[in-house]
Parts: sequence; structure tokens; C-alpha cells
Amino acid sequence: MSTPAAAASADPFAANLMTYKVVVGVDGSPHSDAALRWALRNAEAHQGQVTAVFVWQVPFSSFPGLYDREALEKAAKEFLIETISAIAPKPPVPLLPLVAEGDTAEALIAAAKDAQLLVLGTRGRSPLAGLLLGSVSQTCAAAAPCPAVLVKKEDFPEG
Repeated sequence: MSTPAAAASADPFAANLMTYKVVVGVDGSPHSDAALRWALRNAEAHQGQVTAVFVWQVPFSSFPGLYDREALEKAAKEFLIETISAIAPKPPVPLLPLVAEGDTAEALIAAAKDAQLLVLGTRGRSPLAGLLLGSVSQTCAAAAPCPAVLVKKEDFPEG
């Protein structure tokens, strides 16, 4: 016969001994919107939290100082907040925004180091939309420190 204490020790999430953490990549594409919806539902089922990550880079230019890094970072933060607010105006679990600068795949993999799950859309905003799997999704799925879920916009539409 199992006691509640024994059940809790068998499943650390059951007793909330640790928080179930889901990291999701957000880029404003229909696939990443579907991934955010999927991540929120998954975290809700596990009484966890979601960290929505948007990664930006200073555009390459041969003119030093052409771009204002502070303005780019501010725009990235505003974009992330607007995007997650449009998808989940009242999220069912804690939803933490995280803006990172650098290589997208590297930043997502780093953000997922303490997560139980990394969720990504299968495609991003690349003009190479004919590919079945985006390079970021492919890299993250191969190198993530936790299980990765790839979501297509058709698999998890709005609603």
C-alpha cells in the first residue's frame, strides 16, 4: 500500500519539490505561436511555468556603430511582450519573458539548461519556408540538455 509521502518521493513534481520548467522559443511566426500555446498547456498540466525566449542579434554592417544596441534590445523586449500578450493575455501558469542576444540556437539551448522541456516551432521566420525543419529547430533538437518538442502551426492552431 502506497502512502502519499511515498508517492511524492516517486514523483518530485507531485509534491512541488521542484518547479516543472518549460522553455519555449518565440519569434512571432505561426509555428512559434503554436509552440507557445502548446508549452502553456503542457506546463499547466504539470503545474509548472513557462519561459518564453526571444533571441536577437545586431545586424551585420561594415559601418561600426550603425545600429543602436540599446534601441535594438528595447525593441526586442517590446516585441516579446506584445507577442506573448497576444497569444496568452491571461496565461494559466507563470509566464516569464526572456530576451537574449546572440546565436539563436545557442541561446535557446543555454536557456533550457535547467528546464524539463524545450518547445520550438518547426519553422521560424526564415525565407526558406519550403524546408521541413528549420536550422534552429534542428540544432536545438540535437543539442538540447532536455527533451525537445517541435510544434507545427497546423498541429496546435489558435483556440
